Amino acid sequence: MILYKYMSFNSALIMLNKLSLGFTGLEDLNDPFEGTNFGFSDSGDIAPKTVVRGFKNYFSRKYAVLSLTRNPLNSLMWSHYGDSHKGVVIGIDTEECELTSNDEFIIPAQLGEIIYVNTKNKNLNGIPSIDHLNDLRSSMTFSPEIKNYLKQAFLYKSLEWGYEEEVRVIKSLNEFSFSYHSTVEEILTKDSKWTKIRNSNLGQPMYCYRIPRSGIKEIYLGDKVYRNVSRVNDGKNKQKIKNDLDFIKSFGCKVFSCEADVSTWNLVSVEL
Repeated sequence: MILYKYMSFNSALIMLNKLSLGFTGLEDLNDPFEGTNFGFSDSGDIAPKTVVRGFKNYFSRKYAVLSLTRNPLNSLMWSHYGDSHKGVVIGIDTEECELTSNDEFIIPAQLGEIIYVNTKNKNLNGIPSIDHLNDLRSSMTFSPEIKNYLKQAFLYKSLEWGYEEEVRVIKSLNEFSFSYHSTVEEILTKDSKWTKIRNSNLGQPMYCYRIPRSGIKEIYLGDKVYRNVSRVNDGKNKQKIKNDLDFIKSFGCKVFSCEADVSTWNLVSVEL
């Protein structure tokens, strides 16, 4: 199964050079409603808001999220996540990159399809109590026996986000030893398959998962990528962009340029 990651041009260069995918915490995603769909009732000694905040804080520290999508030619996704069509989309073979591994991921790619709903869960987990918060200390795996906390935290979003066609991969951080606020790159596994860095732009921790070069199957360049080259007046910068494009095109997989179709509202891809 090939899934896609939208990103800026510079982020794509880093990803292709380092051959790693960045996982992030729940609270660092762009939707403030993430991790709030637990469905506690309004009665009880503890307010649902307090318990939901506790749950969200816990899941943000204990698990990391990789967001992918099924469609590389979604014009809204290009506008929102592909740097306004100046970015890149990477097609990733989830099996070859072991994103489908039940041993590696608590929610692997084949179980991570987002459920888009009009309304939040109601009274699903009963009256909120201290027991709900204590439950978080116990070990949980993504199985039929789970209390659905993981699914509620990570796999539900408002229907208005449905255009994203999102699929998530969730990594448990419990097996790692690291400093959450450290700005120094930390190697989390002996084989260096996992490292933790701090996003220099956003200041948030990112958990980087190394993938094989052969796991990258497709690369799509935004509609404005080549037009930007012609707009750069500085010769040195223009040459750098051209070199970067040559690197992408020689990466060893299919590379496409995206264009706005003149007859429809769709994007079309042209293999380079």
